[in-house]
Amino acid sequence: MGFFDDLTASVSRTAKQVSENAKTMADKNRIKKDITSTENELRNRFCDIGEHFYNENVDNPPAEFAEVFAAIAELKAARAQKQHELELIDGTVMCQNCGASIALGSKFCPQCGATAPAPTPAPSNAQVQPICPFCGQTLAPEAMFCASCGNKLPAPAEQAPVDKSVCPNCGQELAPDAMFCAVCGTKAPGID
Repeated sequence: MGFFDDLTASVSRTAKQVSENAKTMADKNRIKKDITSTENELRNRFCDIGEHFYNENVDNPPAEFAEVFAAIAELKAARAQKQHELELIDGTVMCQNCGASIALGSKFCPQCGATAPAPTPAPSNAQVQPICPFCGQTLAPEAMFCASCGNKLPAPAEQAPVDKSVCPNCGQELAPDAMFCAVCGTKAPGID
């Protein structure tokens, strides 16, 4: 029986060692996870301090931070421009109260009820977006199908004359005698 007793003891020692190693590994992984979580929380707190410092000093930045403040201002302006471009493509404006998207022409935010901001027209140097001749929605410049109604778009040579009853910028239906779009202010088609 000595052989089996030795084998049983050896297996028992090995199992105990494997169990201890697994526990040690689990403890190490838990501690590493806690460290990572703490580091992320520290980064968030430092970001909060930095944002607070920026907001408190935005009108009069300390000289040693003037370059950083200028870079932040440029990034904010670029973000606002991209947000505006996205709004023009989506036919929306952003709620100034809660940040939700509001369809052009809406008077109030569907999320919080705040008054919708007036849409700002596209910059004068911006290209006029093509409009779907079937539904009046704004199209991507190289679109072959309308993303809104799904109709195949005519080739440029086949395109029908511009629909004078739809704004070429935002797709809003125009009154028959309108000279400008009531939603975005773009000059109506055919007005010189």
